[in-house]
Amino acid sequence: MTDVQPEAAAGPDPYYEIRITGKQVFLRVHPPEGGRRASLGDIQKELRRRDVPYRHEILFEIYRRAANEFELLANQEITRFDVQVEVSEDAQQAFMSIVPPDRGQDTLTPARIKDALEVVGVQKGINYEVIKEVLLEQAAAEQVLVAQGRPKVDGRDGRVELANPPSEAVWVEDNTADYRELNLINNVVEGDVIARITHPTSGQDGYDVHAHVLRARPGKRPRLKLGRNVRLNEENTELYAAKAGYVVRRGDKISVENILDVNNVDAETGNIRFHGVVRVRGQVEDAYVVEAEKGIDVGGTVGKATLRCKGDIRIHGGAFGATLECDGTLFAGFLSECHVKAGGQVVVDEYILHSQVAAKRSIKVTREPQGFITGGRVKAGTEIWAPVVGSDVSEVPTQLEVGGGVNIRKRYDALQERIETNLAAFDSVRKNLTYLQHQRESGAEVDDRKRETYETMVGSGHKLIDELLRQAELHHELLRSLAEPEEEIGMVLVAQQANPGCTVQIQTSKVNLRDPVESCAFMLMSGALKAMPYAQALRLLKQQQAQRARMTL
Repeated sequence: MTDVQPEAAAGPDPYYEIRITGKQVFLRVHPPEGGRRASLGDIQKELRRRDVPYRHEILFEIYRRAANEFELLANQEITRFDVQVEVSEDAQQAFMSIVPPDRGQDTLTPARIKDALEVVGVQKGINYEVIKEVLLEQAAAEQVLVAQGRPKVDGRDGRVELANPPSEAVWVEDNTADYRELNLINNVVEGDVIARITHPTSGQDGYDVHAHVLRARPGKRPRLKLGRNVRLNEENTELYAAKAGYVVRRGDKISVENILDVNNVDAETGNIRFHGVVRVRGQVEDAYVVEAEKGIDVGGTVGKATLRCKGDIRIHGGAFGATLECDGTLFAGFLSECHVKAGGQVVVDEYILHSQVAAKRSIKVTREPQGFITGGRVKAGTEIWAPVVGSDVSEVPTQLEVGGGVNIRKRYDALQERIETNLAAFDSVRKNLTYLQHQRESGAEVDDRKRETYETMVGSGHKLIDELLRQAELHHELLRSLAEPEEEIGMVLVAQQANPGCTVQIQTSKVNLRDPVESCAFMLMSGALKAMPYAQALRLLKQQQAQRARMTL
């Protein structure tokens, strides 16, 4: 039998405790406190009430020591059922033990159990089914759970969780992580859910077996500050983006920003893909990718990286070996061994060196008189401007091309080759089909293999017809484009010097420079490519601009 809580304490001030465990009686006397101590008379009176036999000298010794420990006082013979109840330390459970009498006849009654529960203050959560079973059995029982409290359940705090938290890396097919794809930028468009809000719960009060109420702590409301370009739904459960950008969370504040600022694009940031404007204060290192919807602005230089943008790209330093694509205008300090495609202009401060550059509008190198275009291929829709083109010390050819007719002609020639190839393939299919059809009509035996070949050729023939019809339509459009005059006057303007080794092509007309030409310009006149003084070309260009302005008015 294990120890149980004291069955009784003397007086209003409990300076002693009596504990009965089976046939043993234990006494604990508390040491004096504040001049007060247990009453020996009260202890003796309680022992007589309980019919406990004891030796006075043992009682006096325990009383004198007042050691504050349970000490064996006496052994007793049990003549009636002894009910002992122990309450757990957290008062959430009460356990009952039943000790039957050693001799004589006695009956365990509900009143006896009730009194035992009241002695230790058990009032709530009592399991009456268990008590009924104990009363029916009238036998010994040990540590039976007779009462159970209910723990309190504190409320859950409210939370604000991002709908798409950043991850560390993208895992590729061979199960390795690509740390250039860090997914640190949470891009969103208008209407996207950017965060979900969980409201706090109130919790549930509990109680112990003494009927004390255990108050639950209600959950705390989540801390949330609305930043720019975000809005809450009516239920205050979701946070939406009011415009495109990337999600920024600083402490309790969530916002959507349309300008992404980073120091450098490197291993710390990984590749960047963003709906707004990307602003890089420093460098873009080799092998990284920056893609933006609105614009890219780089304060330093760009290495062998890739920049793509639906707006403008501005590189204040310059680019070495980069791939640069934009729908707007590209501005750069210099371009060296780069591949560039621009839907608008390309404007370079210092030079374009050994690069492949294509712009739908114009290409300009602005620094006078040192700026130059040397090596590579530079293609513009309307104009190419530079102080110097080619080189007087390098044999690397420099190709300058102006006018949409160049690309149209190349597309036309490539299409013509594909049409001829498809016509030859269709003619071969037609001949084979004719042969197989003749065999079938003559009554000759056609095995399964030939029948399958016939059906395959019929399918191929239909595909070739569809492709030829599509190519014929495109062929007609390209012919019409070649016949239409250009809206812009195509020009190549060289303020200082065009060096030997340069090739100048405007639409389909081309000239190779064998000798240096100073301060010159090239343009089509009466269907022929002509060279003229730079100043004269500027006057013609101004006249064209003035005429276009009058037509607009």
